[in-house]
Amino acid sequence: MKMIRFRLFFLWLMLPLGMFAQDLRFSQFDLNPIYYNPAFTGDARDMRVGLNYRNHWPNVPGRGFPGPFSSYNLYADKQLNNALVGGVGLFMYQDFKGEGYLRHTQVGGSYSWRMPTGTPDFNMYFGTKVSYNQLSVDWSRFVFSDQVSADSGYLSTPSAFIPQNSGNKSYVDIDAGMVMRFNLFKKWSNELSFSTAHLSTPNVSLNGIPTTLPLKYVAMYNTSFPLRKEKLYINPKFMIERQRPFTTFTTGFNIYVTKKYHFENNFYYSKPLYIGFYFQNSNFNQLRNTSSFIVLVGHTGSFGENNSRYQVGLSYDFSIAGLSLSTYGALELSATMILNTKNQGKRWRKCHNFQGNPLGPIN
Repeated sequence: MKMIRFRLFFLWLMLPLGMFAQDLRFSQFDLNPIYYNPAFTGDARDMRVGLNYRNHWPNVPGRGFPGPFSSYNLYADKQLNNALVGGVGLFMYQDFKGEGYLRHTQVGGSYSWRMPTGTPDFNMYFGTKVSYNQLSVDWSRFVFSDQVSADSGYLSTPSAFIPQNSGNKSYVDIDAGMVMRFNLFKKWSNELSFSTAHLSTPNVSLNGIPTTLPLKYVAMYNTSFPLRKEKLYINPKFMIERQRPFTTFTTGFNIYVTKKYHFENNFYYSKPLYIGFYFQNSNFNQLRNTSSFIVLVGHTGSFGENNSRYQVGLSYDFSIAGLSLSTYGALELSATMILNTKNQGKRWRKCHNFQGNPLGPIN
C-alpha cells in the first residue's frame, strides 16, 4: 500500500488546482551557471563542458536509478574572440519523477554579450537563452483510485479516468540575465548577478486545464578575499530565488586552499581543495519544512600542456526541519572542464580578468 499511496500522491501533485509549477534548485549553483543565468555563457573564455547530477529524496519509492526525483544537466560554452564580443553555449536538461512516469526534457542555446569597459577591474555581461521543452507522462502506467480496493489491493479493471491528451506537451521558453564583476582594492573580487526565467510564461498543463509556468527571479552575490596571505581564501555567497508563490534564500561560504602560479608578469590561482557550508530556507529568519543544511567538498586542477583545467564537486543536503533525514536528503555531483584550444594557454593567462583573486568555480 505504500507504493499505492505514493502514486496517488504523485498524481495529486500534477493537478493544477491551487498548485504552481516550480523549477528545480541545485545546491552547487556556481557549477551550474548557465542553468541559473545565461549571462555566464562564455565567462570561462575557453571551451567549457559541465555536467550536473542531482538525486533528490532517494528514500522515496520510485525508480532505483537514477533515483525517484533525479535530474541531469549538461552544457558546453565558449567565448567568442571577434566582433560579437561574447559567448555562445548549448545545454540539455532532463529530470525524472517517481518511476519515470513524468519526464521533462529541455534543449537549447545561450548567448552573452560582454560590454567593453576598458579596465580589468570592472566587467558587465548580458545574456539570453532559448530552449525547446517537452513534458511527457505515461498515463497507462498509473494506478488510479478506482483501481484500488482496501480488501483486494490492485484491481485488473480499467480506470474511468480519460486522459485529455496523449501525455506530451511541448513549448518554447526564454530566459535573460546580467552579471557585473568588479574588483576593490585589487584584492577583493565581487560578483553580482540577476536573471529572469520563463519570460514566455508557457502553458505546462498536461490535463487540458491551462497552467502557466510563473516567472522566476534569481539574484546572487559572490565575493572573495584572503584569510591568510594568498594561500587561503573565503568565498561568501548569497542567493535569492523567487518563483510565485515561493521564495528561497541560500547563504553560506566556501573556503579555498589555493596555489599561486606565475607567468611572465601575471599570475593565476588553482584550488586543490575547497569546502563549503550553506543554509537554505524559504524564510530568511524562520525554520520551515524546506530548511536544509548543505555541505560540499571539491577539487580543482589542471592537465595537459595547454593548461586545461577541471573541477569536481560533491554536495549533500541535510533536511533539518519537517522531513528530517527520513528522505535521505539530496546528493549532488558536479564536474566541469575548461579545455584550452591550441596555443591558448598563454593567451588565457595574459587576458584573464580578476587574476589577483580566486573568485568563481575555476580560475
